[in-house]
Amino acid sequence: MQQDKIQHLAVVRLSALGDVCHAMAVVQAIMKQNPSMQVTWITSPLEANLVRLLAGVRVIEYDKKTGFSGLWSLRNKLRGQTFDALLHLQWSLRASLLTLAIKAKRRIGFALSHSRERQHWFVNELAAEPKGEHVLDSFLSIASVLGVDEPNLPCDLTLPEVTLPLPDSYVVINPSASNPQRNWTLEGYQALLDELRKLGKSVVLTGGPSADETALVESMLAGRTEQVINLVGKTPLPMMLSVLKGADLVISPDTGPAHMATLVGTPVMGLYAHSNPHRTGPYRDLDKVVSVYEEGIAKEYQQPLSELPWSTRVHDPKAMHSIAIESVLTQLHKLI
Repeated sequence: MQQDKIQHLAVVRLSALGDVCHAMAVVQAIMKQNPSMQVTWITSPLEANLVRLLAGVRVIEYDKKTGFSGLWSLRNKLRGQTFDALLHLQWSLRASLLTLAIKAKRRIGFALSHSRERQHWFVNELAAEPKGEHVLDSFLSIASVLGVDEPNLPCDLTLPEVTLPLPDSYVVINPSASNPQRNWTLEGYQALLDELRKLGKSVVLTGGPSADETALVESMLAGRTEQVINLVGKTPLPMMLSVLKGADLVISPDTGPAHMATLVGTPVMGLYAHSNPHRTGPYRDLDKVVSVYEEGIAKEYQQPLSELPWSTRVHDPKAMHSIAIESVLTQLHKLI
């Protein structure tokens, strides 16, 4: 099938926030190259709040909690429709089973070297080897089958207007990850807050409404409320994107808002220990990352990183404690 014959494209990427951001940059690049293409994206309810910001994309939600009844409902929604191509952008058996509810002539998945949980059993076309080791590069390898080899960053999104009283210039700290082990130390965050205030910078804190995130921020803020605006748990995802877009810099561990900032073109200083920043870091700001990942790998595996699988993680629950406050403050001064 020729590229110009692909008029109806299906995309499957259910979660998580960061990976959906990577996929959005790639899918929009495909859409810009094929302006008449109709895109249907199946994703999870939370991530759907981001995908809907892409103009021209039909979004269908699938909640994994609904199990087989949800799959049957999805099949009914797509009944009678055959897509020219399906991009299978998720490494999970659940997502692969979901693709069985989608009729598509071409079912494109990752190269065999990057196939996990038998994804290659559910596709009829494999992408070329990715040109880089980042997750976004693996998505691009699938897009390359359709003639696209660059993401669209920053993305063109339909964002809500910020109605919150924010200063003209501010730095965002997004301290919490979905897995608390990825969070930096309380002492580190407090030192970071103190340094930013000394530099005369206003700080906006972002994050979700969970009790853990709220408690962490309250501890960070002890005696530090001047020049600090706490928006943790107060902004839906589209509004958080607007807040991130207006920032001078975003500082965050490996979690969704770091990649949301990349999506809207804001520089990111990532804090990494458990995963390889060259694989999961802020795509356009890998030079700004403060990382102890390689040290953690050497300690845990006693062999070079080059000899380990591309998705190898550090499992030490206190790995983030190895990030020195001095290293973060030094990087901060370079970026401010």
